[in-house]
Amino acid sequence: MTNVIKQSSLIPAEYVIYDYAGEGKDLRKDKQLVHVGGNLAIRYEEGCGIMLYEMARNPGAWEIGDNDNLLHDVYDDGGLSDVPIEKLASMSVLEFMLAVAERKAQKKAVS
Repeated sequence: MTNVIKQSSLIPAEYVIYDYAGEGKDLRKDKQLVHVGGNLAIRYEEGCGIMLYEMARNPGAWEIGDNDNLLHDVYDDGGLSDVPIEKLASMSVLEFMLAVAERKAQKKAVS
């Protein structure tokens, strides 16, 4: 059974690294995550895979980066980087694993 992620489940969050590289400035980037309830959200990052976060700050002012708590990640080596997070979040674990395996097999066949 797969989850159904609606457009309204997408939430903006800010990726923040405080005092980036010791220069006294913060690195800030806007990100889009899929809210899965409470202060939990998931996102996909190329080269890292799908990550489940317990986010920092208050609802509506979500933040990941230095102050989040990464609860779990499913590494996929960037193989699904062209698949929207909404679709990834709707996949069952088995569908995700099969998609990763299929892409790796295609990549290997081309090499």
